[in-house]
Amino acid sequence: MAIKPITGMLRNRLIVNLSVALGVGVVFGELFWRGYHLPRTVARDNYYKALEEKRAERAGV
Repeated sequence: MAIKPITGMLRNRLIVNLSVALGVGVVFGELFWRGYHLPRTVARDNYYKALEEKRAERAGV
Protein backbone atom coordinates (compact mmCIF):
# COMPACT_ATOMS: atom_id res chain seq x y z
CA MET A 1 0.00 0.00 0.00
CA ALA A 2 1.80 3.11 -1.25
CA ILE A 3 -0.75 5.69 -0.10
CA LYS A 4 -2.10 5.86 3.44
CA PRO A 5 -5.86 5.66 3.75
CA ILE A 6 -7.53 8.97 4.61
CA THR A 7 -9.50 8.52 7.81
CA GLY A 8 -11.13 11.07 10.06
CA MET A 9 -10.34 13.93 7.69
CA LEU A 10 -13.97 14.62 6.86
CA ARG A 11 -14.95 14.70 10.52
CA ASN A 12 -12.08 17.02 11.47
CA ARG A 13 -12.84 19.29 8.52
CA LEU A 14 -16.52 19.43 9.50
CA ILE A 15 -15.69 20.38 13.08
CA VAL A 16 -13.31 23.13 11.93
CA ASN A 17 -15.81 24.48 9.38
CA LEU A 18 -18.65 24.55 11.90
CA SER A 19 -16.47 26.18 14.55
CA VAL A 20 -15.28 28.88 12.19
CA ALA A 21 -18.79 29.52 10.83
CA LEU A 22 -20.32 29.81 14.31
CA GLY A 23 -17.46 31.98 15.55
CA VAL A 24 -17.69 34.39 12.62
CA GLY A 25 -21.48 34.46 12.90
CA VAL A 26 -21.36 35.34 16.59
CA VAL A 27 -18.75 38.06 16.03
CA PHE A 28 -20.67 39.73 13.20
CA GLY A 29 -23.94 39.36 15.10
CA GLU A 30 -22.41 41.14 18.06
CA LEU A 31 -21.00 43.87 15.80
CA PHE A 32 -24.43 44.42 14.27
CA TRP A 33 -26.16 44.42 17.66
CA ARG A 34 -23.81 46.88 19.38
CA GLY A 35 -22.80 48.91 16.34
CA TYR A 36 -26.13 49.41 14.59
CA HIS A 37 -29.13 48.08 16.48
CA LEU A 38 -28.57 49.55 19.94
CA PRO A 39 -27.59 53.08 18.76
CA ARG A 40 -30.61 53.20 16.43
CA THR A 41 -32.90 52.01 19.23
CA VAL A 42 -31.57 54.67 21.61
CA ALA A 43 -31.98 57.35 18.93
CA ARG A 44 -35.56 56.23 18.26
CA ASP A 45 -36.41 56.19 21.96
CA ASN A 46 -34.93 59.67 22.44
CA TYR A 47 -36.93 60.98 19.48
CA TYR A 48 -40.22 59.66 20.82
CA LYS A 49 -39.40 60.87 24.33
CA ALA A 50 -38.80 64.41 23.01
CA LEU A 51 -41.98 64.20 20.93
CA GLU A 52 -43.97 63.12 23.98
CA GLU A 53 -42.47 65.93 26.07
CA LYS A 54 -43.51 68.49 23.41
CA ARG A 55 -47.00 67.04 23.29
CA ALA A 56 -47.32 67.17 27.08
CA GLU A 57 -46.00 70.74 27.09
CA ARG A 58 -48.63 71.84 24.56
CA ALA A 59 -51.38 70.06 26.48
CA GLY A 60 -50.32 71.83 29.68
CA VAL A 61 -49.80 68.67 31.68
